[in-house]
Amino acid sequence: MRFFVLLSLAASAAMAQSNPVTAEQARNIVPRADLADLTHAQRGVFLDVATEVFNYAGCQDTLAKCLAAGQTDPHAVRMAALVKQLASEGHPATPIVQLVEQYYASFDPGRRVRLNAAACPVDGKGPVTLVEFSDYQCPHCALAVTPLEELVEKARKGKARLCAKYFPFTSHPRARIAAACAEYARSKGKFWPLNATLFAHQEQLEDENLKAYAKEVGLDGDEMLKQVYAGKFDDQVEKNRREGLAAGVESTPSLFIDGRYNVLPIKPWYLAFSVDDELQWQHEEGWKFGPAPQGRARAR
Repeated sequence: MRFFVLLSLAASAAMAQSNPVTAEQARNIVPRADLADLTHAQRGVFLDVATEVFNYAGCQDTLAKCLAAGQTDPHAVRMAALVKQLASEGHPATPIVQLVEQYYASFDPGRRVRLNAAACPVDGKGPVTLVEFSDYQCPHCALAVTPLEELVEKARKGKARLCAKYFPFTSHPRARIAAACAEYARSKGKFWPLNATLFAHQEQLEDENLKAYAKEVGLDGDEMLKQVYAGKFDDQVEKNRREGLAAGVESTPSLFIDGRYNVLPIKPWYLAFSVDDELQWQHEEGWKFGPAPQGRARAR
């Protein structure tokens, strides 16, 4: 969330508009990018970004030059897909440049953080692990539930798994109690059903509500609250929160993909794209570049 704020701030600011570009003009400049379904204005944004950012692997030049006729690097086509998606949503060129550069920089092994994915509820199986820090009274966290569930259970089933961690804020008085209830549910093998119910009713998390939700998923609500208020799960909730703080979490939801902080929106297209990129990064054992063009140094 903290990096994506760049888009929101820039979109509301007075910024120079990109020049409109026709589909034919775009084909002449970047023939390897399919921009036919963008508007003239969106193609202008795409080209402004493509001439500014450098390709992240393979072809060692600007994205626009790596999309020119005669080029064959597949990385440029993938990067173009990300820029195109952001442009299609109406974001201006400058924040797209910043976001795209932050996204590819996040693959640097030195920027990844080590998180304990063994001590948390896990949904799905796969070589890519997503760790989400969330707060049960956070509206954006509730919006992330369905996209993340669909990612690991459908869109990238067998390729990605989701690890849930608690990050309750003191400004949300019922978030820590709800997290403890979720931890109780985890001890009974009912974490994910209760997790979904808590987020679906995050404005109604008083004790009577919590007992009712526990009953809905087959748990003993009275026993749950007894153990919660006895502090049985406080250590685990606090351990999650401290792990998040150590990883640099400042807001929720905060998502890490194999240890790299996710700067893209938690939406289906971006999640699937990120998992695919992570799998590609693993397969290639890191991003690698071809020879630099003669007379041109790669600037970062």
